[in-house]
Amino acid sequence: MSPLQLKFDANQEHQLQAVSSVVRLFEGLPRYDEAFRLGDEVVANLPPYQEMVDSWLLDNLTAVQKDNGLPLSTRLERDFGPGLPRVEDRNFSVPHFTVEMETGTGKTYVYLRTIYELRQRYGWSKFVVVVPSLAIYEGVIKNVQITRDHFRALYGNEPFDLVAYDGAQLSRLRHFATANTVTVLLITLDAFNKATNNLYKASEKLPGERRPFQFIQETRPVLILDEPQNMESEKSRQALRTLNPLLALRYSATHRTSPNLVYRLSPFDAYQRSLVKRIEVWGVTERDNPNLEFLTLDEITPPPRITARVRTRVTDRGGTREAEVILRQGDDLFAKTGRPEHQAGYVVENINAGAGYVEFVNGERLYLHEGMGPSRPAVFREQIRQTIRRHMERQSELLGQGIKVLSLFFIDRVANYTAEDGLIRRLFDEEYERIAPDYPFFRGRRAEEVRQAYFAQMRRKDGREEAVDTEGRTVEERQAEKRAFELIMRDKERLLALDEPVSFIFAHSALKEGWDNPNVFQICTLNQTQSEIRKRQEIGRGLRLCVNQTGERVRGDEVNVLTVVANESYRDYARRLQQEYVEDGDAPPPLPGNARLKREAVRRDEIFYHNEHFQRFWEQLNRRVRYRVRVDTPALIEECVERLNRQSYPGHVLVVEKGRITLGAWKVRAERVEKGKARLTLSLFDEEGDERTVTLTVRPGDDIAKEVKDDRLRNLGVVAIREEGADYRVVFTGSGLTLATGQTHEYTPEGFGGQVRERFVQAQAERYPVFNLIERAAQQTGLTRPTVNAIFRRMRPDKKRFFLQNPEGFAGVCIAELRNALADHIAERIEFVVEGEEGPFDREALFPPRRAFPQKEVIEAGPKGLYDLVQKDSDVEARYVEAIKQEGDAIVFYFKFPPGFKVDLPTLIGDYNPDWGVARVHRNGQVEVRAYVHETKGTTELGKLQFPHERRKIRCAQRFFATIGVNYLTVDPQKVGGWWEVEERQQRLNI
Repeated sequence: MSPLQLKFDANQEHQLQAVSSVVRLFEGLPRYDEAFRLGDEVVANLPPYQEMVDSWLLDNLTAVQKDNGLPLSTRLERDFGPGLPRVEDRNFSVPHFTVEMETGTGKTYVYLRTIYELRQRYGWSKFVVVVPSLAIYEGVIKNVQITRDHFRALYGNEPFDLVAYDGAQLSRLRHFATANTVTVLLITLDAFNKATNNLYKASEKLPGERRPFQFIQETRPVLILDEPQNMESEKSRQALRTLNPLLALRYSATHRTSPNLVYRLSPFDAYQRSLVKRIEVWGVTERDNPNLEFLTLDEITPPPRITARVRTRVTDRGGTREAEVILRQGDDLFAKTGRPEHQAGYVVENINAGAGYVEFVNGERLYLHEGMGPSRPAVFREQIRQTIRRHMERQSELLGQGIKVLSLFFIDRVANYTAEDGLIRRLFDEEYERIAPDYPFFRGRRAEEVRQAYFAQMRRKDGREEAVDTEGRTVEERQAEKRAFELIMRDKERLLALDEPVSFIFAHSALKEGWDNPNVFQICTLNQTQSEIRKRQEIGRGLRLCVNQTGERVRGDEVNVLTVVANESYRDYARRLQQEYVEDGDAPPPLPGNARLKREAVRRDEIFYHNEHFQRFWEQLNRRVRYRVRVDTPALIEECVERLNRQSYPGHVLVVEKGRITLGAWKVRAERVEKGKARLTLSLFDEEGDERTVTLTVRPGDDIAKEVKDDRLRNLGVVAIREEGADYRVVFTGSGLTLATGQTHEYTPEGFGGQVRERFVQAQAERYPVFNLIERAAQQTGLTRPTVNAIFRRMRPDKKRFFLQNPEGFAGVCIAELRNALADHIAERIEFVVEGEEGPFDREALFPPRRAFPQKEVIEAGPKGLYDLVQKDSDVEARYVEAIKQEGDAIVFYFKFPPGFKVDLPTLIGDYNPDWGVARVHRNGQVEVRAYVHETKGTTELGKLQFPHERRKIRCAQRFFATIGVNYLTVDPQKVGGWWEVEERQQRLNI
């Protein structure tokens, strides 16, 4: 069998929007291409004297935010402060920009593609990807490897070099700094967050007097922070500043802070767009067992009298009961409960109300709303049994589609797997051997062949982490663990192959983020309630849509279901998962489905097998059809020229004006101060004669820097008004400055102090070095070079001049317009040819006897539905179903097309999935049953549809269904009676 190779879709709308949102932040910046340099000279993203000013960046930022429906920033947020102590004491000011994307939607793909786009648009070549853990480090390396060919095809073989930082190979930093092609340094945060790291020590492996980190500094790199919520401490921020970045791009699903948010794909958005798996929960709990040990912390009362309220079992009059116990510092829990499990050091040493935990003298910590207790063999066994059986059922269902199923177990203690008689490993082996003989795919495969584990890490001197064992095992066992690490962390393709036996993976906390696999279909939580892994992190390992043996994504809600087998009730698990989304500031997706109570849609076989009209309709639909496009080149050229001549192009660009040292000063004058408000005039003077004056009225609590949109005023602080006798004074609380009416103060704000500054100004049009626009446009549109050349030759001269003034800005607008024109041209001229009676679709696979819809909203279909329940994705679809049901016996049957039914269309347009199939009785002098395909939109006028690609797909669908002889209508559910009249009128007019 040939090696599995993952494939990537270059046209996913959410990913393109995320990439474009970042690239547009720097719109107007001319491309910076370094001239030829000697081998040892550093190649930087921008010259050392060039800065990007806040007002320009803020304008671009708010334009992007407006288009993406995000709150508009009123000021540009920067991370301002010193570098790492004993390494770099000077201050840095770094703008951070945030991209939030739900786990499993292609975050790493997006930032890698953004690197290529920034290179193409602005010439930047130096990027540093910072990650918080080995799992993410290995994941980035793997993503670069598997996307390399994909990006080469998209970007004309643009060179891309990944330098994986190793403290023992510092000489590679010279290559990073001096290469004039795209070079990406990958580094863990721990490798440079201490002054003792090798990165800050002089090295004989590097030429000259530079220390290793200075090579990075001089490149003025773009930082890409992967999972930046793990880099929020002051120590981490100092380390990041020390690299002297031009800017930082932050990518995560769960940000703690979101400075300068540019794009957001929330969990709810991902769910609505079917970009992630649906979730169902199987809860396994043990109830009313007096032998079960447990201890939970329900409440901590705040000072001055701090107490903790815990719930546990107590021995009372020879019996055992559940009770609440109040604890204070110094209390002995055993004295209060009489339970033997509380004898070993359960004396309260500390109650921390701020952090929300109780600490005992034995070192155990009990956290608020969490609990502790020993492993529970009975519960664990049932969880493992349910996971194995669910896994084998899913593998049987999906084997025909070439999908390998994986299950991931999070365990409570590493020793429960690695010890000689590890409880979890033993339970798994016993249950697997019992169940496997019932499933042919696993028959003959032993338990030790199908399971692997990855647990701990050891930190090396260079800050990197390395997988090790924790139990002092034999050489053979350590080699086996190394092989497991290679398979799980580095060889994703082999793990996805059906001929690779490993399909059950055990982990403790090492895989909590940064690692995922598209074919994880089950996650079993054998950890205790107080696990360090949050539920949202756990499920994130399995949210990505699955792939088949050809590496292609397999879509469809009936396939992409993630089952969580939890050691708590469905109600508790779902509630806590939803709460985590809320705490992260996200609108949560619908509650996970309860697998035990879930309703399934049942197929009506009297329609599916025995209705002659359904049989005939399916035979019409399932035809082998190919498309052909006859491009009318002269007409296409005419359309493109007309569009391009109508377009507006970015003309004047922001350029750098070389200036002298600017020793600037602000003058602040209090024009009038009275109770509750003050009138201020602020003026800035510099040696070049520039002056800026702002007059504003401030009130207590106002932030002047925010009002003026200038971070250099941050040390004026927040305004207060203070009464002094009969007068009032305005107080600038950050600096201690106070002014009465008529008083003036002069000072040098942060960011001046004699530093050399370059300023962006709106300048007259300049000419910049140009590239081969014809070649680029041909590559990115699919048009031939002669056609592209003919289009540009016929453009108006006043439009073509913009290419010399702003080549990259012109190219971006131009190529997008050419793609739209070509897509419209194809949609209007596409033709379909029927090649055979038997089509590509398997009716049984598309319409299984039962269909589950985890997390999807379903409604009663009525007696004419192919299934008793039907999924609705919008209010428009709900109205359509009600309209169909109102037709009563006039309807013979109806169904919703499953996602797997696709009309094959050119890539530029994208495949089409119809909405509804329906058959209706017409009585026009005689009884006649007609079948239709309906597209449900809020309007029947294509020109009013919001997105151009929707119009194109519908135009293509009209021709496709006409070719195979099926009635096709775009319907408005609010105009029920008019649907059939439109069709009859079209037939009479022979449309």
